[in-house]
Amino acid sequence: MSEQYTQLRIWQATLKKLRRIYAETGESMISIVDRLATDELSRIENATSQNVQVQALPVKKE
Repeated sequence: MSEQYTQLRIWQATLKKLRRIYAETGESMISIVDRLATDELSRIENATSQNVQVQALPVKKE
């Protein structure tokens, strides 16, 4: 099955950056956006899946 495409609105400054990355690497703009989104999602998932231990302190009655 082939990839399905949709339109994406981006800022003009972002388009210039994507074009520069494309020019220097030869990676397509679609691949660049996909790679960046995948990396960011992975970073978020790793940050939220870290084990955080919370220690409950007893309440002191005065």
